[in-house]
Amino acid sequence: MPEKRIQIPAERVLFEVSKDGVAILDTTIGMKEVDGNMTAVCDMCSAAIGPMNNVQHIKSPEAISRAVKHGYMPEEMLRKSAEMLKSMGETNEAFISDIMDKTLESWIEMVDKSETPWALCENCHRAIQAYIKHKEVYK
Repeated sequence: MPEKRIQIPAERVLFEVSKDGVAILDTTIGMKEVDGNMTAVCDMCSAAIGPMNNVQHIKSPEAISRAVKHGYMPEEMLRKSAEMLKSMGETNEAFISDIMDKTLESWIEMVDKSETPWALCENCHRAIQAYIKHKEVYK
């Protein structure tokens, strides 16, 4: 079967990691040509979600930002980050907690600056739906 090339929105984020957390230095937006049969990964948890030309759940950057403003947190990403620190020998729980707080702050900043659609796996799509649909109540 011949390779089918498709154009997808692409966002490159240049960031710096320090003891103070992650700082976004620059973001570049554009289009990227990829093999449509290439396996796509979830932009929340990095799980494989099937061929690039058949992604089932795509959300706008505005929808993701709204969900985050209404309390959504990327639990799987945070869990994997904490596990990575522990696998590297870190045992100080207070330090790990501090790094996780800074990681979440940086991730929220990245979400706020994002300008491209987000591809989601079934689990992340389900988890974020309630936050996307959340309506604020004004008194």
